[in-house]
Amino acid sequence: MPLSDISVVDLSQAVAGPICATFMADLGADVVKIERPSGDVYRINRREFNGKPFNPPFELYNRNKRALGLDLKSDDGKEIFYDLVEKADVVLQNWPPGVAKKLGADYETLTEYNDELIYVHVTGYGETGPDARKPAMDTIIQHLSGFSSILGYDDDRPPIRSQSSLADFYAGYNATIATMGAIRYRDKGNGGQKIDISLLESMMHNMDGAFEYYTNLDEEPQKGRGNAFFNPDMLYGAAKAEDEWICVALLLYSERVWEGMCRILDRPDLYEKPEYEDDGARVEDAEYLTGLFEEWLATQQADEAVETLLEHGIPAARHNSIKDTAELEQVAAREVFVDVEHPRYGDLTLTDTPIRMSKSEPSIDRPAPLLGQHNREVLEEHGYSEEEIESLIERGVLVSEEP
Repeated sequence: MPLSDISVVDLSQAVAGPICATFMADLGADVVKIERPSGDVYRINRREFNGKPFNPPFELYNRNKRALGLDLKSDDGKEIFYDLVEKADVVLQNWPPGVAKKLGADYETLTEYNDELIYVHVTGYGETGPDARKPAMDTIIQHLSGFSSILGYDDDRPPIRSQSSLADFYAGYNATIATMGAIRYRDKGNGGQKIDISLLESMMHNMDGAFEYYTNLDEEPQKGRGNAFFNPDMLYGAAKAEDEWICVALLLYSERVWEGMCRILDRPDLYEKPEYEDDGARVEDAEYLTGLFEEWLATQQADEAVETLLEHGIPAARHNSIKDTAELEQVAAREVFVDVEHPRYGDLTLTDTPIRMSKSEPSIDRPAPLLGQHNREVLEEHGYSEEEIESLIERGVLVSEEP
């Protein structure tokens, strides 16, 4: 595996940090998840599965890791942690700025034990600036970043957030990319470094150039309704067929889409209209042209409409529920779901890693660990005797939970 020689100490919790470590684990890294005695805050009981408390996303974003339940506030706990740091390539944490220093787990302290260390810090606002120490999580950043301001409709209902924790995921992906770059940089003989990733900047970067419209054109993007904020009158989202909703990308600036639409509507006069030879004029008349298309669509059955649109080069698909998507033939063909054996739940079905590689295919080889599940295994690898481990357990330095 690409990262089979990489050791990661994962101090992070919830989503943004853990997903970074998870992708490294998928690629073969040895990831040891260190948790406080009470466990990761994401070990919450959202549901019950096979009679046991269950939080589905915790299982997904902590796969392929080993777990060490450790009291970092104790002197012995710190010494164990430093033993792991000495041999680690990467340490990852997503505490608010200042917390790591109080625990003796900050970059400056850890580089005294390992000057080649790559230290990854994921926060809401970044390590610097006037807001650095403010509490933040995904929903806060979705609203603060302006992302929520371009979602939904202009009505009296409250602003909405994406039901996917996009700020967390973007930050986690950015942290993964940066870590891969830092490993490569270190392997060229340039030493380790600290990586500073914020949810706010990650969210702002991935908003389809919304800030470039503002900073360059003084244009403040508004709600896109069901379409795109840069032209909310051009259909780029949900549209109603006679029986169901479908999604259509009616990209009027695309010659292929424009020709396909005119053929479907049987409107050669539109296609031959001189002013519509210019894609800018078509986009300018998006409300009118989209209206013509939606009138046609309202008379069509959804499945037949999607088939017709695709035949004419217009991107379209059904509007699916989670159940619909889970049962897609495409999902089955790509083997998107994988069953893993879990020490608490028995068989557990997870969404497989999205990383596909032809020569070193990642896989989910172990489920998310129980708190402290690998205490003995990890410490024995670092030279601790059975007597020392038992003493640490008796003194509450090491914690674990039973399957």
